[in-house]
Amino acid sequence: MKLKLLLKILSGFMILFTLGGILAPEEMMKSFGMSYTKEAAVILPFALMGQIFFIILTLQISNWVEDLTKVSMTYACLVSLPILLNLYQAFSGVVPMTTAFYVEQLIWGTFVILFLITKK
Repeated sequence: MKLKLLLKILSGFMILFTLGGILAPEEMMKSFGMSYTKEAAVILPFALMGQIFFIILTLQISNWVEDLTKVSMTYACLVSLPILLNLYQAFSGVVPMTTAFYVEQLIWGTFVILFLITKK
């Protein structure tokens, strides 16, 4: 698999996650065992905006960097951050370990591995 394709697939997943947060925030949070509160309604748009920034940068990076192997390690680290944060929150009792939790860990973990092993 080429890094350019991997970046596009990652963007597709991030777009899917972002659309879930925009179109059905209550259901998205419920799937992770959380409640959609007034406080969450205030902060969620900022989190989604950050996700949109990351999507745009991910889609554009292949236009800015000729040798994408230079960014593969950075992206491996970036996509490992949700895993680390989710694990910290789960083990500290902030969020429950739901099915969505495990699926999300699997998706991010797959991207970490793919960014580490994909060379072109």
